[in-house]
Amino acid sequence: MRNRNNTIAYVIFGLIAIGVLASLLMNPSAFLLPLLIFGAIFFLYKFPPNTWNRPKRTPPGSRFAKGKRKNATFRVIPGNKDKQDDPPSYH
Repeated sequence: MRNRNNTIAYVIFGLIAIGVLASLLMNPSAFLLPLLIFGAIFFLYKFPPNTWNRPKRTPPGSRFAKGKRKNATFRVIPGNKDKQDDPPSYH
């Protein structure tokens, strides 16, 4: 049964390919218009119009300047938890 379904699929895809090639050879301009529309939509998707006139931004030089870095100092903030490791009283 499985082999029969594959054979039917190959026949259908073959007929589709023959039909597309025949219509392409008979009337090539019928494929040109949808191809141009799809190309224009794809171009506008990849490069939206609101980014065409925007100047290229460069990161500020001071942010990435090389030099010595100051290590961050960490300090402990005293809390109000009990000294024992028991769970809180509201549990």
